[in-house]
Amino acid sequence: MSDSDDLAPSPPTAFNSADPPRNFTLSVGDRVRALTIGAPAYATRKKRIEDLELTHVRALVALHDQLAAKGRSHAEIEHVVHDRAHAVDLTKMNALIETHNRYYPIEANLPTNLKTGDYHVYGQRWMPEEPWTAPRLLERAIAILAARDEG
Repeated sequence: MSDSDDLAPSPPTAFNSADPPRNFTLSVGDRVRALTIGAPAYATRKKRIEDLELTHVRALVALHDQLAAKGRSHAEIEHVVHDRAHAVDLTKMNALIETHNRYYPIEANLPTNLKTGDYHVYGQRWMPEEPWTAPRLLERAIAILAARDEG
């Protein structure tokens, strides 16, 4: 075997070809339509939910950091952050979640299990999103703080 054999390209397979395997095909018309209509409603709605979550959690983390920088006690920081989390208006985010749960399976054309009637996504049973609560926001903020402190 010569050095030139090592540089020879490997024969194309389904995974290194320009045309990878897929379980669907899109016609040119479908591709053009997808480009012109933009992202599906369920995707933009999910992004809005995630952005709101991130905004609320970042605000709690920032409040924690501001209080810590001022030398406040751990108990005082915990109390203030707890109160702020319970003051967050989650109405808009939870309304988006309710809408998402209602329409996502239809908009995404999820398959159903004929025996149970459950929707499936990526081969797993689809579960509706849980509404956000103050304790859930606190849990997420605490996890971010803990991960930051570990790293």
